[in-house]
Amino acid sequence: MRRPLAGIAYPAPYRVALSSIAYHLLRGLLGEERIPYTEVFLEDGNPWSPGVYRQPLALFVSLPYELMYPDMVKLLDSLGIPAGAGDRSEDDPIIIAGGPAVTANPLPVSGLVDAVLVGEVEPVFHDIIDALGYPSRKSRLEALAQVEGVYVPRLDNEPVTRVYVRDLDSAWYPVRQEIPENVEPVWGRSFMLETTRGCARSCRFCMEGFIFRPKRDRSLKKIIELMEEGVRVNRVGKVSFYSLAFFDNPAAEDALEHAVEAMGLEVSVPSLRLETLNERRARLIAAGGQRTITIAPETGSCRIARAINKYAGNERVLEVVAVAIEAGLKSVKMYLITGFPGETAEDLEDTVNLVIEAQKAAVARGGRVKVSLNPFVPKPVTPLQWAPMAPVRELRERVRVVKKILARYGVEVDSYDPRYAVVQTVLARGGPELSDAIVEWARRGGGLGGFRAALKARGIDVVSYLREMDPQEDPPWHRVIKHPYARVEMLRMEYKAYLEAGC
Repeated sequence: MRRPLAGIAYPAPYRVALSSIAYHLLRGLLGEERIPYTEVFLEDGNPWSPGVYRQPLALFVSLPYELMYPDMVKLLDSLGIPAGAGDRSEDDPIIIAGGPAVTANPLPVSGLVDAVLVGEVEPVFHDIIDALGYPSRKSRLEALAQVEGVYVPRLDNEPVTRVYVRDLDSAWYPVRQEIPENVEPVWGRSFMLETTRGCARSCRFCMEGFIFRPKRDRSLKKIIELMEEGVRVNRVGKVSFYSLAFFDNPAAEDALEHAVEAMGLEVSVPSLRLETLNERRARLIAAGGQRTITIAPETGSCRIARAINKYAGNERVLEVVAVAIEAGLKSVKMYLITGFPGETAEDLEDTVNLVIEAQKAAVARGGRVKVSLNPFVPKPVTPLQWAPMAPVRELRERVRVVKKILARYGVEVDSYDPRYAVVQTVLARGGPELSDAIVEWARRGGGLGGFRAALKARGIDVVSYLREMDPQEDPPWHRVIKHPYARVEMLRMEYKAYLEAGC
């Protein structure tokens, strides 16, 4: 039987992959070109395939989050593929990684993968496939190194410039998003529709907002065309809109109205900017069956909000909560961050007071507020990439205090473990020295204990990744990857502006 040219590896459960537009996009592009491919996922630590898995010539691995790195190693181990790129032979697949995490900083996995797609796949998909048609592993890697946006660590073809789609309307879109009857995706059964890619808001902590620049919108005509075809082809009655800031697309409200009033669909709308929600939009969301909206003020401190470039005003937060509940929504979820550099006890108190007032506004109208409180993680390719991460002990205490106070007002608070925020920071700001440690971490079973043991065994000091970096220093990922709309000089100026804001 002929060896398939390509494989898709998603180091997470199948139902998680089914909720990923990136997965459907890659699968659809391969199918559209009639390219033989195989698929494999990670279920309870073991490889699983919906069909018969056959080792391909090249394996595309999706890595949207840093914490998936050890899961990738587990998957490679279970497939009999050497985890180290330098240990692979002619018969082993070429491992090509992609996704936000490695687009921002591919260095931690540079010893594990053979190539990294930096950016978006649509513009270079055919070039990648052509490169895989060369006769030997060596010639394939050399050809991949010539493809725009593809980083091949062992060939040192740096710097690599991120590639991206210029016009979303003309880009191919995965209308067919097949979901088996016996599998329930994480976000339920719906047609996922990306309305906008990128963001123009420039929040100084947000990696996605910088690495996906420039902001590009799909037109109303194209959105309606895709929506009508998508719900028909996939036989679903719901559309899940996807974007970083939904109503920043000028066509968003009309698209939402068409979905709810003209097509009678249920809708799912992503996290909303405070400035963009009004009564009309809230009522459309509620009419589409959504019961909770998510907003992300990040902080109740006006000082911190201005410093992170996300100031809307606390009065606006309370207005949005009132408008949402009065429109028929049952709850408002607020995403908050603690641990921003320079955050004081007074700043945290302002955040707590904002939530209390929001809860009172919601309860008075028959609704409620929920909170997700997360530690600040300095991410690459952002102005705050030079900033330190707050000590775990301090973060735990802040979370404890917030939960204790808000419990008195009936506010449900979930939080991200600061210890895993440390892991995320190390992986986000690390270099090639982490590749072997990631392998050891995976083989120790993962988890926090395995992470600490793996780094200790490799002589890696966690603290060195959590410190404030010298703002005059160019972080190593900027020497490897060029982000056309996130140049290091511009980010440095933005970090200076953060510090000058009193933080």
